[in-house]
Amino acid sequence: MIAIFYSLIVIGAIIFQASVAEYFNAWIGARPDGMVLITVFLGLQRGRETGLVGGFFLGLLQDALSGGLLGASALAKGLIGHAAGSLKRNVSGREALFHALLIFPATTFSAALSAALLFIFVPDVPIPSQYWPEAGKTILLNTCLAPLILGLLAGAEERVLPSAAGTPYPERS
Repeated sequence: MIAIFYSLIVIGAIIFQASVAEYFNAWIGARPDGMVLITVFLGLQRGRETGLVGGFFLGLLQDALSGGLLGASALAKGLIGHAAGSLKRNVSGREALFHALLIFPATTFSAALSAALLFIFVPDVPIPSQYWPEAGKTILLNTCLAPLILGLLAGAEERVLPSAAGTPYPERS
């Protein structure tokens, strides 16, 4: 049941990234990075190893589907998942402000590491001048969406997997 639940989350993230993100781009000129949101959720709910492995595969999938530098997002998302998983025992899964404050540096790290890896491995191609303004919009959009999406995912996990939800502090929920 756990594998089915998380498989549905990954499929939903792909659909979100491919379709809903384009609507955000048309409305406000920025695309949310749904893979960062899901990676942080996996790390917070399941721990370091799951965050690392899940983030790596989500990033690899994102790289393969976007046509970017293969492995750049995989590395970034894997490290973000491991860092989020390190915080698992220190926080409750439903603190909206914490989610927003965690997603801000996570998305910033993802954008900066992707730019650095492009600069290192593809030095002949300059980083577009609109990269940083678009990255800033994505960071702010992810920060605003984080409490909503992570809260919805945590609530869905508690309903679908009540005994195996692995809430860090059940007495706080």
